[in-house]
Amino acid sequence: MIEMPKRISISLPDPYYEKLEQWAELDDRTVAGLASYIVQKAIDEVEKEGKVASKKELPPNQPRP
Repeated sequence: MIEMPKRISISLPDPYYEKLEQWAELDDRTVAGLASYIVQKAIDEVEKEGKVASKKELPPNQPRP
């Protein structure tokens, strides 16, 4: 089964959004692309810490926590 990316919506205070825009420009990314990257890296970190199950530990066809 092919996994499809999921879309979410977040709200940020203006100063944080402006910093995210600056960072995205420095990394030649879109704001959404950078936000996605940051979230993925944060999830990888909490998986390493054992706070959430890694994808390989989930039963087949179960959504990621």
